[in-house]
Amino acid sequence: MIASVSQISFGSLKRFTSASPSPLNHELVERLRRLASSGDLIRAFSLFYSAPLELQSNQAYGALFQACAEQRNLRHGITLHHHMLSHPCSYSQDLFLANHLITMYTKCGKISYARKVFDEMTERNVVSWTSLITGYAKAGNEREGFSLFSAMLSHCLPNEFAVSSVLTSCRYEAGKQVHGLALKLGLHCSIYVGNALISMYGRCRLDVVAGYEAWTVFQAMKFKNLVTWNSMIAAFQCSNLGKQAVGVFKRMRSDGVGFDRATLLNVCSSLYKSSDLVPDEVSKCCLQLHCLSVKSGFVTQTEVATALVKVYSEVLGEFGECYKLFTEMSHCRDIVAWTGIITAFAVYDPEMAIHLFVAKFIWKI
Repeated sequence: MIASVSQISFGSLKRFTSASPSPLNHELVERLRRLASSGDLIRAFSLFYSAPLELQSNQAYGALFQACAEQRNLRHGITLHHHMLSHPCSYSQDLFLANHLITMYTKCGKISYARKVFDEMTERNVVSWTSLITGYAKAGNEREGFSLFSAMLSHCLPNEFAVSSVLTSCRYEAGKQVHGLALKLGLHCSIYVGNALISMYGRCRLDVVAGYEAWTVFQAMKFKNLVTWNSMIAAFQCSNLGKQAVGVFKRMRSDGVGFDRATLLNVCSSLYKSSDLVPDEVSKCCLQLHCLSVKSGFVTQTEVATALVKVYSEVLGEFGECYKLFTEMSHCRDIVAWTGIITAFAVYDPEMAIHLFVAKFIWKI
């Protein structure tokens, strides 16, 4: 029976390597993963660096690069990369590790480092392309992301993650092209691609047409999650289709779908940004949102409470309810909340607005 890696000296491990390297390597990798998952990167790296070179395998490197990516630890990641390059074996040409490096550098915000690794690879697979495309998308670099996605098509077929990643940053016309490709490849059935398409249409064209294009995608999706529903509400809200956004929210609740902070904020935005809702509809929906916020505890979050204050004051003109909610926010008021309540009372009750201004900026309440 093999003892725990922590209980065996690496001098002993080295003697066992030639006889049974796989079990010992597995022990080391599992130990590294446990340390990394518990947040103890220092001990994980200490264990790795003290191991004999025979046990510093691709799997061990991969486990540590993944940990650096998840914890956004660029310093340890760069140090490990340098160590790998100085290794007698040429790990720099290994596809598995190169993909881990690209992911690590993109997640740590060093997209140029990731691109250098990518450009120097002698072999690439769909993971290599997707990881870098995702990095460009998260960095907001639409041009490079779409250019790389286009180049990818000459080498391999994109997967659902590559398509959804490029959709998160591309504009309307490019997004339509990607949508067409997704339909051709059958990737439109993916929940990731569907969610990304809904968000793209809602984000790129702030008009009624875009809202209904997003709705077409939504209706065609067989499987939906909370992100799908939130994205659809946001798309209608961005298209100034408040009634439809509230309708999606009502259907969401009747279907037993849960909600989160984003749901509440998107519906609140629909209530005070749209002109197609009558006061009675706004009032009922606002009351429902307020009750849900209290029951779920989201009302204690500044953004949610401030959004409700804005609906009560700017749309409904219910300043009493507005002020009551604001006083209950004593634990989570920020400058945005104070500005919102002062602005609300500036027209309705200027004297109260001055009182609130003094309370915040003179008395420092």
